[in-house]
Amino acid sequence: MAVNYHKNRGFRSVSLFWLIPNMLTVAGLVSGLTALKFAFDGRWAGVIVLVTLAAVFDALDGRTARRFKTSSAFGAALDSLTDLVVFGVVPALCLYLWALQDSGRVAWWATLFYAVSIALRLARFDSELPNPSEYAKDYFTGIPAPASGFLVLVPICVELEFQLGFVREPAYVSAWLVLIGAGAVSAIPTFAGKRLKLPVSTVLPVLASIGLLMAGLVTQPWITYLVITMLYVVSIPVAIARFYRAQARASGSSAGRDDTEANQ
Repeated sequence: MAVNYHKNRGFRSVSLFWLIPNMLTVAGLVSGLTALKFAFDGRWAGVIVLVTLAAVFDALDGRTARRFKTSSAFGAALDSLTDLVVFGVVPALCLYLWALQDSGRVAWWATLFYAVSIALRLARFDSELPNPSEYAKDYFTGIPAPASGFLVLVPICVELEFQLGFVREPAYVSAWLVLIGAGAVSAIPTFAGKRLKLPVSTVLPVLASIGLLMAGLVTQPWITYLVITMLYVVSIPVAIARFYRAQARASGSSAGRDDTEANQ
């Protein structure tokens, strides 16, 4: 008996709200790849701007998906692949073209180490347990890929602002790549900021600070970039201290509940 495989086959449609987060992710990918094109042309200021723009798109796509409740396995996979390219491969190759391409095997090894570290960091993030402990939800494990991409481009930014030739020395650049790559795959806790809530009394100061930040990006972009990265670096030891304090409190509460249950 012949079967009509086309029977009851209708047209499938995709919601615009589903497309928007993925469009933002693709925009970030395009920005990152264009940054690499700028690196080939020696337009280093453009590299910084485009990687920063890609980070903005990366921050928006996940939040947009959660806001519209359109999160999907496709979107998550696209986001991880984009992060690997934009914040792993592109910054590593940009630094290689900027300072390391005539420096031999060790420099290339450092470039590979950073890119592979970002790949491993993203694989770990994608395979983490979906329901971590309550106190752990406010933290990432290791330096996230976008933050790593920001940090690893600091030497270019320093040269653009201060014209310090030593920051372009292959030994320094190679060590910097290895340092940031190691931070990405490390187990140190860093602030996630996903559940950050501000007291009402701080809203106006925060908005004023954002206004100053935007003005700084327009008038003194490289200084502002360096200030942002310095603030992030300073936040790492603070995150470590708060994480282990919260972990100790959670362990104490758990032990207390176990003792209470044992005594009942």
